Amino acid sequence: MSTSARSPRGQGHLLRTEILETTARLMATVDEAEELSVRAIAEAVGKTVPALYQHFPDKSSLLTAAAEHALNAMGETIDALVAGETDIDRRLRTRAHAFVDFAVAHPVPYRHLFMSRPNPKSPNTIELMMNSVGFSGMVRDLAEAKEVGLMIDEEPTDVAMVFWTAVHGVASLLISHPGLAWPEDLLERVLDQHAYGVVPR
Repeated sequence: MSTSARSPRGQGHLLRTEILETTARLMATVDEAEELSVRAIAEAVGKTVPALYQHFPDKSSLLTAAAEHALNAMGETIDALVAGETDIDRRLRTRAHAFVDFAVAHPVPYRHLFMSRPNPKSPNTIELMMNSVGFSGMVRDLAEAKEVGLMIDEEPTDVAMVFWTAVHGVASLLISHPGLAWPEDLLERVLDQHAYGVVPR
């Protein structure tokens, strides 16, 4: 393992990104994020533990930042995927399915962000979610729906929070009780009911 504690001048952001990506990848090897040790992360990156602490004040902050990094990467992918989609309903459904797929494929970072006991030393994960790429894209879609008269006259951010709450409910149930015989169209049923609730009458 390299004993280097510092990155070349001007390349600290590259090391930080490598740390985040490595930590997110290592989360797939454990049952709970807290099981990961900083030493194991440092060894995987090829740096010392002090080198990691130059970028993150503590282990909890590192784990939260890594999970957020993975969530944002998913959001960027979905933004690119729906960029050419003109149907707002399909854009929102694509985002919802991507969010649930992310949770099912990455249960450890998802649980760490949204299903674990709050840590007063870590950033508010709900605020992190609202500032994430995926959530901001959802708000933009809902704002456009409102502009063209496809949505009731409410604040898009508030509607997005309710929308996310419904999608999160599906995601959390699927990863906490994977053995139950969930309907294959469970998410679509939830989305249909939600869509009916925001259509102007």
